[in-house]
Amino acid sequence: MGLRDIITHHYIDINADAIYNVCQYKIQPLLITINKILTEL
Repeated sequence: MGLRDIITHHYIDINADAIYNVCQYKIQPLLITINKILTEL
């Protein structure tokens, strides 16, 4: 929710490198964790 708010409401202040870093390195581990949680339910 926090990242979405920044992108939506403060797009002028967005650091493109930070967004790229999140997309490149954080989304895949998050997806793996979510899938693990879902399979354990």
